[in-house]
Amino acid sequence: MRLLPATLLLCSLLPAVASAQCAPAPDSAYFFRNLSEQRAEARIAGNRAVYDELLSADFADKQAFIDRELTKRSPEGRPFYAIRDYQLVEHRKGFAAVNYLLIEGTTGGESRAVESRLREVYEVQDGRWKLKTVEVTPAPDDANPARAAL
Repeated sequence: MRLLPATLLLCSLLPAVASAQCAPAPDSAYFFRNLSEQRAEARIAGNRAVYDELLSADFADKQAFIDRELTKRSPEGRPFYAIRDYQLVEHRKGFAAVNYLLIEGTTGGESRAVESRLREVYEVQDGRWKLKTVEVTPAPDDANPARAAL
């Protein structure tokens, strides 16, 4: 008799436990946003291993790109990043393209921020999503409605 109530209790808890442990699905915008955030965090930390893992084998000028991304910043202030307007532009089997606004800067001392519009293309290679290309353009002033109103 005790087995039945215990089984019912466990069954009622399973959906809550399972949903708390789920990672974003690899076909969702959240999955690709997470990859973009990992790259932004690695840039701040100077973590080359994240780039080596994320970039595809045929990424154009891979080492030069990593070197540019990891160029030492000014020691003044604390670095930060923010991602806005993240869009999964195209997704099909083995291919995804995303667009977003990346805001990078430092706080403390003389605070500053730079906005860039990024387009990233991902492809599946050896069963894993890899970053194939990155296009960076300066963000137009009208990308920030608050700034455009000034």
